[in-house]
Amino acid sequence: MQNPEPNPPERSPQDLRNQLSANLLKLTDGMVVSQICKKANISRNQFNRYLTGESFPRPDVLDRICSFFGVDANILLRPLGDAPETPERIALRHAIRAGRFDCADDLPLAVMTVRSFYKTYEARCILAQCAGVVSPCDFQMLAEEAGFSDLQPEPIAILSYPSETPKPEQIH
Repeated sequence: MQNPEPNPPERSPQDLRNQLSANLLKLTDGMVVSQICKKANISRNQFNRYLTGESFPRPDVLDRICSFFGVDANILLRPLGDAPETPERIALRHAIRAGRFDCADDLPLAVMTVRSFYKTYEARCILAQCAGVVSPCDFQMLAEEAGFSDLQPEPIAILSYPSETPKPEQIH
């Protein structure tokens, strides 16, 4: 069986620390670091070293950070917008494009899905499903999570809105 994604180039320890730092800075934006550290049971001084890219957490501390933010460690070591192309992600993309994936009645699933397909046609498909189903406040939150904060809950306008990835060809 062929690997769907070629092996990425090897990154230096400093590259990994820098990527972790960049992602933690995005995840902590607007949050109080001392509260994060208290809830995740991490030394504030050590957490600040992670934020600045000076240090990398031990596996047990990395696990606590992941648990606090509700993410997998793999996510923290890649640019946040770059989700790995797994067979599951490819299948989900095809299901969304074919209209066979409906999460409008499951807000947490909708949030997770639009985050996974940030600023893409797939995220707009999910937003179009949710328009008129979720509350206006929830729709706005979903649109922001999808990278389309200026969208209104109008399905036709949502699907014709430009995104970073072009509208796919028809799937047969």
